[in-house]
Amino acid sequence: MAADAAVSPENSAKDGPLLAPASSRRYRRYTPRMTYFLGVDGGASKTAALVTDGEGKLLGDGIAGPSNHLRVGIETASRNIERAVNKALVAADVASREIIWAYCGIAGADHPAHRQEVVDSLNIFFPRGNFTIDNDARIALTGAIGFGAGVVVIAGTGSVAFGRNEKGEEARAGGWGPIVGDEGSAYGIARAGLVAVLRAFDGRGEPTVMTELLARDYELTPEELPRFVYAATTHADDIARYGRVVTAAAQTNDAVAIGILHNAGVELGSAVLAVARRLGIASGPLSVGYVGGTFRAGELLLGPMRETVKRQVPGADVHPPLRKPVEGAAMMAIRAAAHPRPSRPSAA
Repeated sequence: MAADAAVSPENSAKDGPLLAPASSRRYRRYTPRMTYFLGVDGGASKTAALVTDGEGKLLGDGIAGPSNHLRVGIETASRNIERAVNKALVAADVASREIIWAYCGIAGADHPAHRQEVVDSLNIFFPRGNFTIDNDARIALTGAIGFGAGVVVIAGTGSVAFGRNEKGEEARAGGWGPIVGDEGSAYGIARAGLVAVLRAFDGRGEPTVMTELLARDYELTPEELPRFVYAATTHADDIARYGRVVTAAAQTNDAVAIGILHNAGVELGSAVLAVARRLGIASGPLSVGYVGGTFRAGELLLGPMRETVKRQVPGADVHPPLRKPVEGAAMMAIRAAAHPRPSRPSAA
């Protein structure tokens, strides 16, 4: 099926970026003779879509709600993908039939039970099947480091590390969801923070500023936490937003909160190392990009992660992403149009 076509892994950093630097991009109208491509990044907090020309110049973008169907349901996910794509097409003044190829990195897209429903949603815009459905980690990797070898670590509502080597082989670590995984994510940090508040309330743990911050900023007391946490309407992303409390407390030198962020950074660094070892790129230089809102905690999180990685791989370069994941998706759309193939093996 054409919708399952994907990018050839035979690529190298020497190919150079397919997207122009952000500072050189402009919104403008192009003639119908131009070629157009679409990238989509669908995650647990929002869905972003981006239309570019064949040179990677930005023509229009669109933002909608979350599209991780495992968290919001397939109907809401599909609707938000459609909204983001439509907004981007309108902003670019481009008809869907003019899109040469679309590359869509959607969180949870590897789930076989719902994959076809995502495909059906995109068939509304692209009835010729000229699009690829992929997971969001792969587009984040391309956005973060380009088409060469390296690892991206993603820490948003959830967390995962994903990488490739020079042979195009891929591997991942983490990404198992909030019940059995997501260490180092906003959810994982928030959960640890709420646990610490309850332990302090019981007298089983050290006092923490997080108790006061919860009461001041969210009007939540320890006694009220269970009612919120176990409510049928509370989801992982609702819990994840309380990660800000941990960061705020750590910035006041709260030892409990600092410890939580330190442990989260170590977990993320361990995931990076696991991927690098499996791909045989853990010796010598290693490009490690980090993506996601959790990294707004800054060095409180980045420091322990960097130290964990560099302790094992001294030549590692831990850096912000070269481009956003949605830009990585647009880069992959351009590449996929030139090198389509019927299937892509899953990451090990």
